[in-house]
Amino acid sequence: MKKIILLLAAVVSLMAAQAQHVEFKWHRCYGVAGYDFSTNLNKTDFADKATFHGFYAVGGWQIRKESGIGLGVEYLRDASGAFSQMPVFVEVRSHYLRNRVTPFSTLYVGYSIPLGSSSGGENAIQIAKGGPTWGFSVGARYAFSRKLGINAFIGYQGIYMGRVERKVDGLLANARPQLLQDIKVGVGFNF
Repeated sequence: MKKIILLLAAVVSLMAAQAQHVEFKWHRCYGVAGYDFSTNLNKTDFADKATFHGFYAVGGWQIRKESGIGLGVEYLRDASGAFSQMPVFVEVRSHYLRNRVTPFSTLYVGYSIPLGSSSGGENAIQIAKGGPTWGFSVGARYAFSRKLGINAFIGYQGIYMGRVERKVDGLLANARPQLLQDIKVGVGFNF
């Protein structure tokens, strides 16, 4: 009797494992959109702390079942308003399994456009010139169906700003480049 129960349990387990197999898109357009939170790890010359709430969207093409290339845009809003910007980037996205749950990674490079916002007041900080941005992330995607999934990730983003202006008592006191090295976490939808 025990052997029959064990055999039945093994068959049910195998069927459940097969039911988990959902191949997401293959040779089609894909989209990813979501939210991320990031904060800089490095200390700048002026000990700036930039925390961003970001909303992003990527559209691309699946080259193979496991990988694709896309074009994306992100809106990064800094709580102080000083470092708000809009990166535009190209990404390479890879999924490593053909199952319902799969790990993934992204690698991206682009240009960050300043939005002209400022921290305000007589001691304001403002990005006057944008610059390159780059980064990577790793995470997992859960596919509800072949066309819809959710993901969660953690990653790194570098943002080099060509000119950051600082005013003291309303007068320009400093204007120099600045590099932010951010760690980010986020969630999104795959469609």
